[in-house]
Amino acid sequence: MAALLYCTLTTMIQQTAPKLPATMNTEPAAKPWACYAASVLALAMASATPAWSQESVAAPAIAGAQTRLDQPFTAPPSAELDFEVTGKVSGFGYKAKAKLDWQHNGSTYQAQQSIRAPIIGTRSQQSEGQIAQHYLEPLSFKDSSRSKRNLTFDPANSTVFIPATKETRPSPAGAQDRLSVFFQLAGLVAANPSLREKGQTIPIWTVANNKQASWEFEVESVESIGLPVGELPAIKLKRIPKKEDDQIAEIWLSSEVGYLPVRIHFEDDGDAVDLQMTQYRFKEATTTPPSAPQP
Repeated sequence: MAALLYCTLTTMIQQTAPKLPATMNTEPAAKPWACYAASVLALAMASATPAWSQESVAAPAIAGAQTRLDQPFTAPPSAELDFEVTGKVSGFGYKAKAKLDWQHNGSTYQAQQSIRAPIIGTRSQQSEGQIAQHYLEPLSFKDSSRSKRNLTFDPANSTVFIPATKETRPSPAGAQDRLSVFFQLAGLVAANPSLREKGQTIPIWTVANNKQASWEFEVESVESIGLPVGELPAIKLKRIPKKEDDQIAEIWLSSEVGYLPVRIHFEDDGDAVDLQMTQYRFKEATTTPPSAPQP
């Protein structure tokens, strides 16, 4: 969610901010790759080039070594969560609204995240797929504002198809898209009390249109957190950076909403975004079965 928000608001601010003469403009230009942020936690997954990352070539072997596929998994309860958003991009403060919609029937799921901001309206990302014994199995990922990010998964053949480039790539069992990864994280934490302890790490293989990588989260603390919706118990996780310049990404999961995220925060080179839950509604656990993958 934060990735979509960061990209959307960076674009909005660049389009609406007053232009200063070159001699007066002391703010550094916003990074072009910021608008290719890859996930709900705004992890930058691409450079200026759209080529598939070399890291993905060894994806099945690496995923097998880093991601456990035998841990218990409990799909979070169907729910709709609303967030208020505050942050700063290139020195400009902003506010926006966000929504996270998760629904399943025990065998299939649908997830959608959306951001609503002045001028640009609403933009969204959607993931849908199946629920296996130990993990979610995404079948499709769609981005309403950047179709080149769309993905079609074929779990039976362990592949992912990228419509924008007409490429088919290996995708190991248990792999998630950049939206489903957070529901996979919630399901693992809900089903495994040991993973809620400080210092525990949770790696999840995650696929984007231009890269695959293991996202590793560490439990930093168990605390009570004050939010617009009220005080909630929460588990704070932080993504473990792999490089010195990786973004700071934090997520709080609460048992009050089935370990779905109630706060998301990230920082990158002076920019920041913070999402805090304002309300939530549990929903009836039904969903339309997702379509079979079509290359």
